[in-house]
Amino acid sequence: MTHPGPPTQLFFSTPAQRAALARERFFEEGEQPTGLVNEAVLQSWSRCNAAGKRTRDRIEAEPLSALRTDAALRHSRLLRAAASPALAQLEQALAGTPSQLLLTNAQGVIVCTGQRTPCAAESALPALARLGMDLSEASLGTTAPGIVSATGKGCSVLANEHFNEAILGIQCAAAPIRGVDGQLAGVLDLSVEGRGFGFDAYALIASYARGIENRLLQLQSDDLLVLAFHADPALLGTPLEALAGIDGGGMVRWTNATAARLTGAQRGLPALEVFGQPLHALVALARHPGPHALCLPNGLTAWCGARLQARDGAGALTPVAATCTTPPAEEPPARSAAPRTLEEAQADSIAQALQAAGGKVARAARALGVSRGVIYRHLQRKS
Repeated sequence: MTHPGPPTQLFFSTPAQRAALARERFFEEGEQPTGLVNEAVLQSWSRCNAAGKRTRDRIEAEPLSALRTDAALRHSRLLRAAASPALAQLEQALAGTPSQLLLTNAQGVIVCTGQRTPCAAESALPALARLGMDLSEASLGTTAPGIVSATGKGCSVLANEHFNEAILGIQCAAAPIRGVDGQLAGVLDLSVEGRGFGFDAYALIASYARGIENRLLQLQSDDLLVLAFHADPALLGTPLEALAGIDGGGMVRWTNATAARLTGAQRGLPALEVFGQPLHALVALARHPGPHALCLPNGLTAWCGARLQARDGAGALTPVAATCTTPPAEEPPARSAAPRTLEEAQADSIAQALQAAGGKVARAARALGVSRGVIYRHLQRKS
């Protein structure tokens, strides 16, 4: 009596093989192939099925109308400004690869694209990687930027993990960018067609997305005190720094993810409760460059810097001890009272700079490190 030999392959050893098996079980047999592909991909497949999409649907390779594309570009002005330095650096880093860099708004519409080296095997990517193209699940089915737009969570999607069969040759990795309201503001995506990335695309894209998010938070912080801090001073000025925005009433208006982890606090709390210092003491940190040691209420010592944010997103105005509370008792009695709000502090700084500059707006703007428009708006408000 003879026995059948062992199966030729006991396990599906590569991600591509596991994804192929998952597609067969999900789309042909109606099973949930848990463990074969990322859970985010399975959930996206389910959402696409529930929406009535089919894997062989024809993909519309035309961008949105000119009117809708222009609207998307206008609404993403600050996002694109925040992303510009990072995209330039990324393009340099990716110059020798066939990777395509994309920035979408929260709805998945491409608002900025990077240059790339064409790949001989590509067929679908050039048509999709254009300004105004909609990469959302509703348009393309499962893609990395589509999943991020739908869930707000970063992910990677391998070639045959895509829902639509027309784009099975593409691999993509995408990470979220959030704004001061905590909601998704955009998505940074890296895609390639053919042989794959050859490096950890998600780790790269997630790091740059954090940097873009930090810059966007600051650009959206009109007339706020922005604190940058970390337990490791070497991380200040990097995508890993903690950031918080504080308003003239001494309330924390926003924090980035690192700040929330280091302080254990979220937005909407008094700065005194989060940082253990009254507002005037935090504003005073902006007087001197360099990080200052700050003992947080949770016992952690953080190195902190601060700046007053102008309305046009420019750098700090000449800082003064602006506060909504009474200055410390040890202040010399002869010293003039500090302005009561951040807006008054900025107005006082402009007035001092104009006086020192003999009334010359351009010279005062250079001294403050802001645009002339900031000075002119101040003068208009006074008139």
